Amino acid sequence: MIIPITVHVRESRVEEFYVRFAEFISDVPDASEPVRTASGTIPAWAVTDSAQSIADAFMKEVSFPGRRILHYMYEGAGKEAVRLRPTELAEKMGHPNGVSSIAGLLGGVGKAIRRVGLPMYRTPTGKTWHYIWDWDGEYYSMTPEMAKLLKKAAPR
Repeated sequence: MIIPITVHVRESRVEEFYVRFAEFISDVPDASEPVRTASGTIPAWAVTDSAQSIADAFMKEVSFPGRRILHYMYEGAGKEAVRLRPTELAEKMGHPNGVSSIAGLLGGVGKAIRRVGLPMYRTPTGKTWHYIWDWDGEYYSMTPEMAKLLKKAAPR
């Protein structure tokens, strides 16, 4: 269903309005900005036509332990982001070094992100992040959108 909408725009800003409106209706994300969804934030590449091939290339670069930890994040995602504490991930993996190993393993996954050349985005706090998974200081999480891409890309 299409609803006609009338918008009043100052004459001096008509051109800018048309440019922004064209970006909006083209449904093409700004590659320099992550995409905000109802379930969380994802990288802009995740909503492009080449998203699956990018995810495939990324997962080929991730080590086996890195793929295992991502597996636990994407396997639990359904309609909502899965949220796991580092202790839960360490327990699921049966990792002998426990929680201290989780950040290290994800650091290795971060190196794969850089090897493939995936974009980093500026966060609201001014840091940079890739938005493949998120970390809020207590939980690691992955959106259903990223989970679906990575699950399909995971080597069998």
